[in-house]
Amino acid sequence: MGRMILILIIGGGILFTITTLNMNQSNSSMSNNSVRALQEKEAKNYAQSGIEFATKYLADDSTWTGTTKQLNNGSVIITAQNTSSQYYNGPNVGLTSARLVTSIGIYGIKTDTVRAVIQLQNSNGPKLPRFMNYASAAGNNINLSGNDQIIDDNNSSWNSNCQANGNFYMGGWNLIKGFVTYAGEISADKKWSLNNNILPNQNPNNLPAYSQTSSVAIPTFNPDDFKSLATTVYNGSQTISGNLVLGSKTNPQIIYVGGDLTLSGNVTGYGVFIVKGNINIKGNVTINSQDPSCSNLGLYTSGDLNTNGGVVINAQVYTGGNANLNSNCNIRGSVTSFGSVNLSTNVNIYYRPANSYLTSPFWTGDINLSTTTRPVVVSYFE
Repeated sequence: MGRMILILIIGGGILFTITTLNMNQSNSSMSNNSVRALQEKEAKNYAQSGIEFATKYLADDSTWTGTTKQLNNGSVIITAQNTSSQYYNGPNVGLTSARLVTSIGIYGIKTDTVRAVIQLQNSNGPKLPRFMNYASAAGNNINLSGNDQIIDDNNSSWNSNCQANGNFYMGGWNLIKGFVTYAGEISADKKWSLNNNILPNQNPNNLPAYSQTSSVAIPTFNPDDFKSLATTVYNGSQTISGNLVLGSKTNPQIIYVGGDLTLSGNVTGYGVFIVKGNINIKGNVTINSQDPSCSNLGLYTSGDLNTNGGVVINAQVYTGGNANLNSNCNIRGSVTSFGSVNLSTNVNIYYRPANSYLTSPFWTGDINLSTTTRPVVVSYFE
């Protein structure tokens, strides 16, 4: 009997020891897992903070190429290099003043890498007036007839935003890759298209794709006020065709036309047409793009802009009247009108941001000037 009790006592002790050992191992494993989870989380936080550091440094110094920062129990290694792509390991889309930032967060034995493409803003050059910050803006209405698109020019980091100080109307099938804002009303023949076919490329805050808002000031334009700035003056109507070489980005050529302008042919360089009458475009107008990130030709008129036939326009447009874009018209740039913007069937606006060097001779003093100079993150990868 005594021997049996001894065996039970010894066996219980062995089981207790094994159980205690297993519990200790489990606790140790849980503790190690917690430490690893903490290190992984902190490494990611450090890597993410490196993008914020880079944005600040690049805002202060566009030549900055990187640094290593020591943080509590860890560090972050940040590098910045020139890129012409909007994505990490993406194709060349002609971005200028863009940086690929790589941020490596280190905490304990864990590391994490975050990458971002950051677009620098031009803090020293002229600022773009607010009304030119849209793919299409109208002091009155924007009307799309059918099979019309307002989308980005091969750069999905750009939203092709539209602003109507009056009403916004979509007839038939249309596609808009940006936000739509209007001071009046919005309507569509196919009501479902308002929710299905207005699709901003970038919407990190999940904002409504279309909404009513206050008007955006669009000033009047009188070419005679700027005739003295012109390097070439035509006092009456003028037809310009063939090959035309304009100026440079910081010194664009300004051409004054005192009547109607009929434009065709090939254009190279940077310049602005300021027109007192209407601008009529027939056939192809080819503008050799100097910078795919913005326009290099401005078409500014106090009258209407009318297109006919299979027109291809590479320009930023302002009209004091209406922009009447007829069938099979393609615009790479932007369209702003003091009046209305009217798109008939099969019209495409491929949004490319306006060039502030082409607006500053005329609208530098506008009260709605954009003052944003902080670099912008156009893509982000964890």
